Amino acid sequence: MTTSVPLSERQQHEAAVYDARALALADQLEDADLGIDAELPPYPNRAHIDFMDALLQRAGDLRGKRVLEVGCGTGALSTFLALRGAEVVGLDVSEPTLALARRRAESNGVAGQIRFEAMPIERCEEPDESFDVVVANQVLHHLELGQAMPNIARLIGGRGVALFVEPVLLVPEWLRQLRYHRRVLRVLPAKTDTPDERSLDRHDLELITSAFASAQLTPFQLMTRLQNFVEMPDRVFEVLQRIDRTVLHRVPRTTSLARYLLIELRGRSTSMGGPR
Repeated sequence: MTTSVPLSERQQHEAAVYDARALALADQLEDADLGIDAELPPYPNRAHIDFMDALLQRAGDLRGKRVLEVGCGTGALSTFLALRGAEVVGLDVSEPTLALARRRAESNGVAGQIRFEAMPIERCEEPDESFDVVVANQVLHHLELGQAMPNIARLIGGRGVALFVEPVLLVPEWLRQLRYHRRVLRVLPAKTDTPDERSLDRHDLELITSAFASAQLTPFQLMTRLQNFVEMPDRVFEVLQRIDRTVLHRVPRTTSLARYLLIELRGRSTSMGGPR
């Protein structure tokens, strides 16, 4: 693995997992497997459709916009955004993963619109207010939030927007600790890719939002989170998803029980100084 900047111990853990995964995939994937439809967002699975549709709707018309994807992985979303007219920078800590991302951009004819960099967002030194939109799908819980979020606020400044979807567990701390107790994990294992990741808690949300002038949180999934533990036919998932939408919309207090949040951040906090 090669990167443009040194990695922290946690970032090295993250990179090692995704390096191995990308190297295993590289020889299996044909260019045809890397195709992206400009009219259909590259949903990883059905659970992502609702919140990714909402994220893209908030991002708006991207033609001529400069977009940063944090934790871009193999470049599916970055390529989609470029096909929609954006100029994209994709960051990731795994160089083998970015090699696949570059292949994807090339095979979809948008290599000239995307620049992929092996770099953690904490170390990104693009100029202030460089980006109109910053996006990430389930990436913030991998980051050093105290460093990453002020840097993202700097990069969007007063004119841009940051849009993130994140898994959360906003229950009281005693219940959170119970959820991650080894005996509970034996029965209900946590769905994680790397050893350091976990769902965000309330303190994490405070760190995320404190660097910005405004934050809007939109919750997704209540009962549909059961799919993490049991097989669920599409028709059952769709029924539960409709119920979740209704409950989360009509009963605001249920936000604390949601599985995911769409986090929309604008403006730079006055406590950080600099332009707003």
